Amino acid sequence: MTSAAAWTVLPLPEGAVDVHLIRRVRKSIGIRIADGRVELIAHPRVTHARLHEVLQARREWISRHVVLQREQKQQLADQTGLTYLGRQLSIQLLGGVRRTARLDGDVLQVAGIQPGDEAGLQAVVSAWLKRQAQLLFAQRMALLQPRCPRPPGKLSLSSARTRWGSCTARGDIRLNWRLVQAPLVIIDYVLAHELAHLQHMNHSAAFWMETARLFPDWKNARHWLKQQGSSLFRFG
Repeated sequence: MTSAAAWTVLPLPEGAVDVHLIRRVRKSIGIRIADGRVELIAHPRVTHARLHEVLQARREWISRHVVLQREQKQQLADQTGLTYLGRQLSIQLLGGVRRTARLDGDVLQVAGIQPGDEAGLQAVVSAWLKRQAQLLFAQRMALLQPRCPRPPGKLSLSSARTRWGSCTARGDIRLNWRLVQAPLVIIDYVLAHELAHLQHMNHSAAFWMETARLFPDWKNARHWLKQQGSSLFRFG
């Protein structure tokens, strides 16, 4: 059984770390570094004095692994380059078994991923971004839709590698879920672009006039996508 509170605190050169004691029937005393803390695993009959002796004897080993884990975590976060609605987010890896993600200010807290598991992190972050995209795109559609002479059909997400959006002859619209990482004005531009196709299934002058009616600053937004769009493909 593991106590929620730390059993003791171990001073290290890089800062003190919590030590959590796990009592389990086993012959030896085990040490594990997990989520920036030390887990000490020992038989219920092992005395506290003996446990403290082991901690001190393994202090340098613990210090090296704590530093290594912190460096791996930071490296993993740095490699993602995650943005959400144009904001740079940092990623905090939490403990736990169930893979989840939640936004806390400018920090995306990801649970159930071990440091160094880039594929696992990619999967969790991509799933979170898709959920946010589904909600946000529907909200932005509701704002623009009343200005369209023809009502759009179904709105869904796309995972295309070469297109930001599409509109079918029936009026169904698909938006690339990666757009949720871009500033809101970029999302509105792509949505306005596809809504303009409800009137003109081409890229004629009339189409661009309709796009401008729905989103006047479309030229700057299109330029942003050409310059920055590739940075949105780091996930999925």
